[in-house]
Amino acid sequence: MKKTQLILVGLLTSTSFAASADFIIQQRVAPIEEVASSGATIESFIECNASNTLYLKTDKTLWAVGRNYYGELGLGHTNVQYNWAQIASDVSQASCSFAVTYIIKSGELWSAGNNSQGQLALGHTDNKTVFTNTGESGIKSMANHNTSLYVIKDDDTLWSVGGNNSGQLALGDSADRHTLQNTGITNVKKVAAGSNSARFLKNDGTLWAVGTNSYGALGLGDGSDKSLATQVALSGVTDVDVGNYHAIVLLSNGSVWAVGSNNYGQLGLGSTTSQSSFVSTGVTATSVHAAEYQSFIIKDGNIWSAGANHYGGLGLGNTSHYSVFTNTGLAAENIYTGSHHTLVQQSDGSAWVTGSNYYGELGLGDTNNRSDFTEMTPP
Repeated sequence: MKKTQLILVGLLTSTSFAASADFIIQQRVAPIEEVASSGATIESFIECNASNTLYLKTDKTLWAVGRNYYGELGLGHTNVQYNWAQIASDVSQASCSFAVTYIIKSGELWSAGNNSQGQLALGHTDNKTVFTNTGESGIKSMANHNTSLYVIKDDDTLWSVGGNNSGQLALGDSADRHTLQNTGITNVKKVAAGSNSARFLKNDGTLWAVGTNSYGALGLGDGSDKSLATQVALSGVTDVDVGNYHAIVLLSNGSVWAVGSNNYGQLGLGSTTSQSSFVSTGVTATSVHAAEYQSFIIKDGNIWSAGANHYGGLGLGNTSHYSVFTNTGLAAENIYTGSHHTLVQQSDGSAWVTGSNYYGELGLGDTNNRSDFTEMTPP
């Protein structure tokens, strides 16, 4: 079986929306648009946040398609990449966001793209159109959003670099950093990054938040920004994901909780009222995921989605926004989200995509948006 990692990113757009609903869960069996059989199996994916798609093969080559305005694909130019291209080799991990990509190559951290706030961790603010070695190693996992990067090192310590205007680097101030800094936070299991903010899930099941607190997105019951990590009043947290200004978590009992901006109904509460403290959605799930203004869960083996749907990224066959979790009718092993397009992994390893495709980021060989999930064939 060919093992491939796919890295997915989406297009950021903001539009006002108001809706109401009388119940929390809707059921829908969506038509599935299928193209020719892929002949390739994808086992696992990594999500990003911009308008391109990257995937990692078992031979450790990294491939990409889509937007490249800052040279974030590391190809030495800034042209949109409408066709799949190999962009790196000997890669074991990758992370990306708007206009920047990070890879672990030969055990060390390399970066490319926009560097306006030092987010490439190179000690300066010059953009790079080719992958450049930061000299950092010993990285277990990483997450980034726009101008800020977070890494968990092999000893479970958290490090950060880049934009820090809202204190999101968890260093106690608002000064940007151009090289990776030790935050002093230990025992970290996962980091999830949002707009000028981050959430840290520790190995003991506690959740911590830092950075901008617009719409109460940090889940602390107020709207004050934080420059030091602050514990959220939840325990037994097993997973967390973050959108632009909202967060969604999964507790050990399977219940799904959400907080923050809700202008598109992305909290799945049946309303568009934002929340500054975590609120139970009233649903259970086995997996939770967030995009810029969307939330997704896996429930009863299927994908359920809520929130903004400008380009069909919810996979519900239309472009209407949803304030309740709605069943797409597609079975999923896992979900990986961009801003306005979505990737699904099924148990047989196949990949399905929907949503914005302006830069060809769905990897389907065209620039037509999709509102129903379509099978994607990797090269």
